[in-house]
Amino acid sequence: MRRALIPAALFLCVGLAAPASAQYQVPQQTSYAMNPAERANLQLVHDWWRDIMQRGNLDIASHYMPENFISRNPNVPAGRDGFVQTLRTRPELLQNFTEQRAGRPEVAFAKNEYVFLMWANFIIDPIEPAKIFKYNTLDLFRIADGKIVEHWDGARRTVQTDFGPKLLGGGVYNHSTNLSPREQETRRLGIIEFKDILQYGHTELAMQAMAPGYMQHNMNVPGGRDNFIKNFSNREKQPIKDEWVTPPTLELITGNFYLKFDQRTEPDPGNSARQTVYYRFDMVRVDDGLIQEHWDVAFPNGITRR
Repeated sequence: MRRALIPAALFLCVGLAAPASAQYQVPQQTSYAMNPAERANLQLVHDWWRDIMQRGNLDIASHYMPENFISRNPNVPAGRDGFVQTLRTRPELLQNFTEQRAGRPEVAFAKNEYVFLMWANFIIDPIEPAKIFKYNTLDLFRIADGKIVEHWDGARRTVQTDFGPKLLGGGVYNHSTNLSPREQETRRLGIIEFKDILQYGHTELAMQAMAPGYMQHNMNVPGGRDNFIKNFSNREKQPIKDEWVTPPTLELITGNFYLKFDQRTEPDPGNSARQTVYYRFDMVRVDDGLIQEHWDVAFPNGITRR
């Protein structure tokens, strides 16, 4: 397993920042536990990204995507043709197209019918260019019959077009169930962090669940277990229950990675009386019986995206 060598920046500042993803590379991580079918699914997505997103060979989209392909991006119409038309005319509506089309994901794995890619992004402070901020974005795919049938990213709604029920969410979500003993332990520790600590407020559990050198890729939270405890110790403590306060939309566990994927809602910027969906994730890596590393989609406080 290759470790991520670039910790999240801890600077907080105000200003307008430009992306710098292509200038900084991070080691790639993947799951040791993928079976041959899952590895084939991951390769399919890598091939799709190379041919469609990087090389722009949109005329062969049908090789990878069925006609009834579903994009869960709230700015993209449903259907393969709608997705391709978006790439032809407004590719920036896909969260990872502009910044990541020439890059490689920091974390990539497949579990059952899903493939997950997590991208490292870097923002340069325009006021103090020596300060660089790291944040993370996602792509999630569902594979069926050798094709990509569904796709999610973390884009927020910006267009005015009404795409109907698609804006209310939905999707096929099958939690990981065929877990090895080690994966069951990975899931147990992930639930301690995301449910017992962050939802029920029991930060004392971090002492037994997290490594002292816990690496935090949310640049708004200091790294290290002790700083994690200090940062979240003001949360109200409640009796821990088996059920989640806010359950994950999808749980994926493969090897030593635990992924919690969530569908959230917010007011539609084009119609404040209506809600629209967006998607986010939290993920941890477990080694030596402790949580070693955490990623989510937080963006630097005080920084405005261009």
